[in-house]
Formats: sequence, structure tokens, C-alpha cells
Amino acid sequence: MDSAHEEPELPSAIQDLVQRLEGQGEPITELPYLTNPEFREFFPLKKALSRVIGWRSQVRLRVLEAIGSCNTFEILNMGNICGLYFSRLTASEWEVVLSGFRSSTVLKKIRVDSLYHSDDAEMESFCFQLGRILNSSSVTELELGGRLSARCLSNLASGLRGRSDSKLKSLDLGVTWEDSSAVKYVADMINSAPLLETLRLGGNFEDMEARPLDETVGILSQALIQSSSLKELTLTTGDWTVKGRGKWAWPLLLKALTGDDRNRSIERLRLTRMEGLGDCLRELLISNPSLKEVTLEFLKMRSPEQWHQLGEAIRDNANAIATTILVRFRGEEWKSIEALARSASSEVNDPTLEITLHVVSEDEVMLSLNLLGRVLRGEITSLKSLSISRDEDDRKIITFSIPPMNGKSGETSVLKRLELSVRSEDISKGVWEDLLRCMRGNHLTHLDLSDSEVDEKAFRDVMGVLQVNLALQEIDVSRTSWATDGKAAQIQEALKQNQKRAVYMSVFREAKLTFGDAKAGRLFLCGSPRAGKTQLRKTLMRINHSWLHRSSLYNKWDVLWRTKGIEVEYLQNNDKMQISIWDLAGQWIFRTLQNVLFPQTNNFCVFLFVYSPFCEETSKNKPDSCFKTELEDWLSFITSSVKITGRDLPQVFVVISHKDKATYSSVSWTQSIIEELTQRFANFVNLLPVQECFHVDSRKKKQIIPLNSHIFENFNKLLSEKSPQVPLLCSQLTFLLVTKTKKNRSFPLWSSKKFHDFCAPSFTQFVPSSHAHSVDHSSIMKSIISYLNDVGSIVYIPNVKYIIVDPNWLTNTFLGELIALGQNFQAQESEPSNRTSSYASKDGFVSESVFARLIEEFLRNQPHGQRGVGRVELENILVNLDLCFKLEDSSQYFIPSFIPEHASKEEQDHQEAGHVKSMYWENRSETSQFVGIRIECQDGRTMSLRAAFFPRFQVRLNYAFTHTQINRCKCQLLFVISV
Repeated sequence: MDSAHEEPELPSAIQDLVQRLEGQGEPITELPYLTNPEFREFFPLKKALSRVIGWRSQVRLRVLEAIGSCNTFEILNMGNICGLYFSRLTASEWEVVLSGFRSSTVLKKIRVDSLYHSDDAEMESFCFQLGRILNSSSVTELELGGRLSARCLSNLASGLRGRSDSKLKSLDLGVTWEDSSAVKYVADMINSAPLLETLRLGGNFEDMEARPLDETVGILSQALIQSSSLKELTLTTGDWTVKGRGKWAWPLLLKALTGDDRNRSIERLRLTRMEGLGDCLRELLISNPSLKEVTLEFLKMRSPEQWHQLGEAIRDNANAIATTILVRFRGEEWKSIEALARSASSEVNDPTLEITLHVVSEDEVMLSLNLLGRVLRGEITSLKSLSISRDEDDRKIITFSIPPMNGKSGETSVLKRLELSVRSEDISKGVWEDLLRCMRGNHLTHLDLSDSEVDEKAFRDVMGVLQVNLALQEIDVSRTSWATDGKAAQIQEALKQNQKRAVYMSVFREAKLTFGDAKAGRLFLCGSPRAGKTQLRKTLMRINHSWLHRSSLYNKWDVLWRTKGIEVEYLQNNDKMQISIWDLAGQWIFRTLQNVLFPQTNNFCVFLFVYSPFCEETSKNKPDSCFKTELEDWLSFITSSVKITGRDLPQVFVVISHKDKATYSSVSWTQSIIEELTQRFANFVNLLPVQECFHVDSRKKKQIIPLNSHIFENFNKLLSEKSPQVPLLCSQLTFLLVTKTKKNRSFPLWSSKKFHDFCAPSFTQFVPSSHAHSVDHSSIMKSIISYLNDVGSIVYIPNVKYIIVDPNWLTNTFLGELIALGQNFQAQESEPSNRTSSYASKDGFVSESVFARLIEEFLRNQPHGQRGVGRVELENILVNLDLCFKLEDSSQYFIPSFIPEHASKEEQDHQEAGHVKSMYWENRSETSQFVGIRIECQDGRTMSLRAAFFPRFQVRLNYAFTHTQINRCKCQLLFVISV
């Protein structure tokens, strides 16, 4: 309601704005848009201005006066006042607004966007008032856009002319020049700003006819040369789609930034939406050492060849050109992008290119990923950063950055950090698969997914990256669903497990060794006693080694000895693959040994669970429940012993043996059991269904051939796709070691010097000659030992001065035989015992004399001529594997594996639900103390505390007690197991 006696109440938005402008409430530093709906009643479109009368006119004036007198503005954006139309305010209203800022000590920036105006006189008056503000206020930044006359620019320049204390530091003139005389006033503004650091010039000088182009360029170049404070220069054109735009830029650059009298203060140069600068850019980069950063946005060259030539100039003059060159492309300019990136790559220089790609189509996304893949694989080394953005919303999909070498000679910078901002629609288009494929075997250390939309498939893919990329140290998923659903914890655990191998892999990369697909792997045969594992191993060996048919040993294999510990042989050893087969004894007395020597990672490993459905004692088939019990037991053992890394879980194949004795021909009865256990162990092992070809008579070569083919097909995929790439040096050493030890079994232990001498020729072959004198050979040697130990080619035991180059000697000949002696275990069930004494101990303690006799008997039974192995070496191995502990006060040896309880498990009837006997540990001292410890599994459904756990735990406790007062007494332990 409008009345002469009663005025309407001001809208809340107006009240709040006026109060803040007048210093009440929260200070205001930048004006909101007066064109917003809440202000439109008082600041309408031009055609509705006639309705702003009376009370509305008074309110409008009060707001404008408050704006002019406000002393808290830091930014004055004219577009916030009038939108796009200058005439929304009258000349007098502009005077009210602007007059108050002439003496402002707070205002820092004035921005005038492209404002539509119909009256040149009003715009010239407006520019005159801006010039007065520049003359007397604290403004440091001026940004002008749109079409301005020469008089407008003259009025602006008048405010700066003759003022030596001008505070202007940044001048952005993105305007279209109406006549050539405007250039003189632009030069005046540059010359009148002694503190000017940043200058942006836009326009199309070639359209101005009144003054020749070379004269225009001459005026501007002189102004630039004389501006000694200028640090950053930007040259741009209005419309990049118009052919020939920006041709004025190259003569200006050559005049102002090259030659003896050039500007020497400009460090950063940005060129946008121009054509034909190829030759100019090469000369500019080479001849102006002052430039530190050059940005090229949407430039058009005549052909990709010009980009190639620019890249060569960057590469060949690395020490003389800018340290950073930023380039922005449209996605369709793929040939130009690749030409620049490839030609600028160098093996010795820091990368200098930072490329931003704006993509639209699916093809452009995939092409940009191809470029990233080449960077990840080290084929392109010129990129310091890459950003891929979608044009429709300017959303970044991918960004990465590479740190500099920090002056280290002989090295190249490599991709370290990668940031992905991938949405579900990108994932469906195959972005993840291509990216993750590229991440295999590179130097990437940090992966940021915090801005990505992720799902279950993406999680599996990321875990797959961890399977093959050991360099990753951090994956940021902080703002994703993974941060709260437990997946972040799984990622962190996988990263932690990778750290050990990452250390030695980084040494290989620093030595510039050539990497390739992994070639070494291990096949584990596991199962209960008399399952047919050893017979299967022998048949697999016959299939892969034709010479065995001619060997004198071939006829002896009809009589199979029960495995002691772990028997290790090489199923294949050539330049394609080195696959060892580890046959695990089924008896429980060897489970401690197997636990100690089990692989610490699931990389390079395949498991074959062998089950016999036939019971020798009853000559009948076992109940189906026995299959479930035995398989479940071994799956728990694998799950509890192997550290899972990545998404590719340990592969477990099930082989049903004794086909010749079974009363059924199909293995379909295993299906439901396999399905149940597959679900239970889904996060820990990859349990595969039993195929009919896995139902075999292990003695029949013809039946084993399909299984053999399947094994090698899986290893080929595992090593080529799902394992980290490894140095070719390591693959060759594995091959040579197997060949060497097979020929001479007399030296199962090598000194460090002998091992180094063995590796030396391969060092010479694989370490690049350019790095031969700079690499740390001792670090490489330690890394080689770590890798070969991981794949089972050797066994390295910390604190033991020898390296075990024949794993079978340790796992079978020594430890397997030693435990067999201690347990009075016979390799053949019908074999009579002719031993004069038994080494079995009721509580695991043996005297020093008994231990000495045990070692002597072992050494006496070894092949004649075996050298380098004595009691000291054997004792050190046992102690450092936590299989033995010497009590210094009583000169006794504690060997928990000798406790008969571990053998009692073997005697249990698998057809009956037998109960494990409780172990009675005789009290050996009147001063014994009892301590109770509750031990729980991390996952009671898939893990178990097997008997193998306790011997090592007991030894570790004895070690701990030696450092406390408890070592003066015997400590008896009562274990409460919770699973």
C-alpha cells in the first residue's frame, strides 16, 4: 500500500543490505547482485524503470547512497549493480555510487564487464569517474571488458597520468578497440603504473585501419619494454573461432621480449586463442631466459609438425627455457597434443609441460587416457601435470602432477601423484579399466579418489591396482562411501602389506633396470596324508621333463616315500617361466614348519588341494563330510598364513584323486560343499569349482595332462596380468640359480660373497652402463635377495650369514628330516625303525647332548660331499626360524615341534568326529608359575589357531622371558583358545 501518511515496510532483503552498507551487522566486502529477485522491485530491467517512482525511488536512492558511502568494500563489481546493462542507472545515479570511492583506502579491485550501452557520452563520463577513483584511491586491480572508445580509455588514463604513487598492480584490458588511437592511451596506462605486475591485453588490432599494424605494435612494445615492474603478461583475442585472429601477437612478442633491449622483468607469459605463433614461440622460448612459465591456451598451429618442432625446442634447450609450459587443448586436437608431448620428452631433463585437455566425446576421453597411459608407462616423460576436463561442466576427470628431480643428475622425474574425479557414468564407459591397466608397474605413489563416485566394481579394480603396483603409498578415499563402509580399512591394510616389497622394487627402478612380466611362481600341493599329492607331483614332473623317463630314478618312483616337511622341485625352468612345486606333507607334525615357510603374499602363488575319497583302512569311500572337513581345514590354514594383497585372492583348485579306486565316476557331489565354503571364504581365497578333468588317477599321465595345461594357463595369466612387473635381471637369476643348484647339490648354503659373485655377470648385463658407477650395488643385492626369497627361489633368514640357494634342502632334507627324527616318523609306513634312540620329548625340552646326537645323526645321513653345513649353521637356522630356543641357564634346548601332541592329530580317524586330546605338560619345577592367555582369531569363521601356531609362540615367549626376571623360573602357559 502506498500512502502519503504511511510508507510500506521495507522488504527484509533491502533492510539487511542497507544496514550492512551503513555499518550495522556483518561487514560487507562485495556487493550482492541488485538484479536478484529480492531487489528487483527497486532495480528492475530498463523497460520497467519508469515504474520506480515515489517511495520506491526513495528506497532506490537510499541504497545507491549507502553503496557510495560504504567503507568496507574491497571489490566493486559494476555488474553486481546493473547486470549487463549500463543504462539501468542514470548518469546522476552513477555519480552517487562512484563519488564515494574516490578516497577509499579499503577498495582493492574494480571490475567492469562487458556492459551494453547506447550512449557513448554516458560511458565516457563513467570512465572519467573511474579515472578519478584510480587517481586518489587504494585500488590495485582494474579489470575492463567490452567495447570502449578511444575517449573512454583516454579518460581512464587521465586518472593515472602524472601520478608517480599509483598503487595499480594489475591491469586487465580485455576490450575491443574501436579505433587505433586507443592503443596510445593503453600505453599511457601501462607507463603510468610504476607498480604494475600483471597485464592482460585483449583485442583485435589487425581490424584497426587508421594506424598500420607495425606502428600499433611499436607503441605497445615500447610500453612493455619500459615497464620494469611487470611480471606477468597475457595476450588474448576475442573470438578464437575467427580465422587469423591474434596475428598481431607474434610481432609484439618478438619486439618486446626478444633482443638485447627486451623486457627483462616478465617471468610469466600467457597466450590465448591465437594462430600462427609456431616460429615465434620457438625463438621466444630459446632467447628469453627471464621467462619461467609460459601458458598456451587453445592455440592453433598450421599443422602438428609445428607442435613437434616446438617440443624439440623445449627438449633441446631445457636449461635455457621456461621451467613450466602450460598448454590447453581441445580434445579433438589429439595429433597436436601427442606431437608436442612426445617430441618434448627427455631421459635426462625435468618435465616442463603441464597439459589441460577439454574433452566432449567418448573417443576424446579414451584418447586422453591413452596419453596418460604412456606417461604411466614412462613412454612420455615431458609432462609435469595433466588435467582432463569435461567441456559441458568443466569438471576435472583426471589430474596428476610430477615432482622435480631436485637437482639429482642422471634421473628423470616420474609420475607420483594422480587425482581422479570419476563419476559412475565414466566408469561405465571403461575409464577405470584403462586407467588401472596403465598403473601396472609404474612409480605412482599417491592416488586421490576423494572426489570420485565409487562402487563395488571400482573397489575391486582399485584392489587390483594394489596387486600390481607396489609403489603406491597412499590412496585418499576420504569423501567417498568407502570411508565409512570398511573398504578404506581394507585398502590401508593392502598398502601396508605392499610396503616391504615396495622398498626393494624402488631400488630396482632407481637403478634403471628394465622391467617385464613376472616369470617366477609357486604351485603348492596341500591335503591330508595319503591323498596322492606326491604321486601327482611325480606325474606332473614326468609330463614337463622328458628326461625323467630315461633317469634311473624313474623306476624307483613306483615306491613312494611319505613327504617330510615340504619337497620342492621345479616344474618348469626356462626363459618363459620358472614354476616351482611345493609338496606339503599332510602330517600335522610338519605344520609348524609349513607355517614358518609359507609365502608372505599371495602374489605368484597357486594352491592345489588334493583329496582322496577312498579310505585305505576300510577299502570304501569316505563320507562326504570328510571332504568338507579337510578342505575347510586347509582353507583356514591358507587364510591364516597368507597375507592377502589386492583383489586377486589366492587361487585354490580342488583335485579329486584315486579315480581308479572310487566307486563313482562323477564329482558332482562336491558342488554343494564347494559353494558353501566359497561363500564363507569369499574375501580370502578364490575357491574354484571341481572340474571333471580334475578327477584323476594321479599315476596316469594321460589324465594329468589336462590338469597340467590348466595349471600353466593360470600361471601365465597370474604372472602377466595380476602380478607386479619385475626386473629382467631377477628373472634371469632365478633361472640360473635353479640350473646351478640342480647340477651341484653339495653347496645348499652360500656366503654373501659367493652369492654376489654369482650375480655379478648378470649385473653387468642388465644394469645400464650409464648408471653402472652411480648405482648402489649393495642395495641392489639386498633387493634381489628379498625378491628371490619372496618367490621361493632362495630362502633368506635374517641373522643367518648364509643364503639358502636350495630351498628343498631346508624344507625337506634338513627341517623335514630333523622333525621326523624328533618325532620318530618313518618315511614309509612299513619301514622298520632301526634307530638306537628316540629324540621325542614329552614337553619339547631336550638336553644339549641329545641335541648334539640329533644333529650328528642328521649330518651322518646327508649325501657324501655336502659342504658348508655344520652344527653351528643348523642351530642358527633353527633358532632364527623360531623353531628352537636354547636355555642358557640349563644348557637345554626347547624344540616345541618335538612334543608328541602334534603327531596325535595324524592318528585321528577322519571318518569319526574324534576329540583332540588335551596335552598334559608335566610340572618340571616346584617354582613353576602359571599364566593364562586368551587368544582370538581376527575372523573366527575363516581363520583358526592351529597347533602350528603354539610352538612358535612358545619360543617367542621364551625369548621375551630371557629379558625379564621370569627367566629364572619355569613358566607354564595355559592357553584359552577362542575361535
